[in-house]
Amino acid sequence: MMQPNISKISITNNIEKIKSFLSEVILAPRAQMIKWSSITNQTPNLKIGYPGQHLASLITGISGTGTGARGDDIADGSEVKSCSRVDQVDKCENCKSNVMRMQSVCPNCGSVEIRRNNDSKWLIAIRNQKELDLYLEKIPRMFFLISDYPNFSESDYDTLRFSSYEIWNQSERANNFRKLLIDYYQNIYLAHIKKDPKKTPAPKNFWPYSYQFYLCNPIKTFECIIKNANSSPKIQITKYVTPQTDRAELPSEDMPIELLKKEEITYLIKKGVKLDGLKALPEEYRNLLPLRDTSEAKPQKQTYHRFL
Repeated sequence: MMQPNISKISITNNIEKIKSFLSEVILAPRAQMIKWSSITNQTPNLKIGYPGQHLASLITGISGTGTGARGDDIADGSEVKSCSRVDQVDKCENCKSNVMRMQSVCPNCGSVEIRRNNDSKWLIAIRNQKELDLYLEKIPRMFFLISDYPNFSESDYDTLRFSSYEIWNQSERANNFRKLLIDYYQNIYLAHIKKDPKKTPAPKNFWPYSYQFYLCNPIKTFECIIKNANSSPKIQITKYVTPQTDRAELPSEDMPIELLKKEEITYLIKKGVKLDGLKALPEEYRNLLPLRDTSEAKPQKQTYHRFL
């Protein structure tokens, strides 16, 4: 149930192709946008939607179907979701003006008190029962791609990271993911439609590195670190799961203990889990935890940083 369809795998020499794609399609254009951003004061952010689908094909080894947003993202029926936390627009705490990521002071008032944003998320649109059934019964795999700053808390915006995670929708390990989608559609989407039929509710927000993200047992299949990204990028691939590998044999991402609320810690202790010395929860312990109310599915609070 978590074995990729080997008959669909057609792309080889994946690691070299991934490095070339990142260099030619993402990093080189970004360097030009950063240069022009300093002149125009416009965001250098290049949307990652369609490039994310290219990366998904290179990582999984499976080609797309050439349908853009109107068909299968890759040929085995998997769905690709991408989000980027790189080059987000920040906010001046003094005058509330927008500040570009590479700016050290607010161009409007000169303040160095800048809130650095790090909150992009994946969006999952479910607008009717048929679309919900697609996720629950037809789509075999969710492929989540994110670009971000691994050293964000240290105000290091010159080191980038690209990571991919997979959730296999019909597997037992995806029980919580299916519950999240059902809850969103039945208790949020339909409730909003009932209240105001003329207004389309927002999609399901799936926050990277959140409590609910880890409860869905995502499996990391790719990671690369890009150092000196703003000048002379150097790409280092730190993790790559080959396309043929059975994902059922792979561990999912451990949940950092600090994401737990006091009541959840108490609940685990009552279940006999010994938390002393643990920095992260493995899957066997996470499976004991309940889902939180989806109204609480918000991003982690981000610290306010100065760009020094």
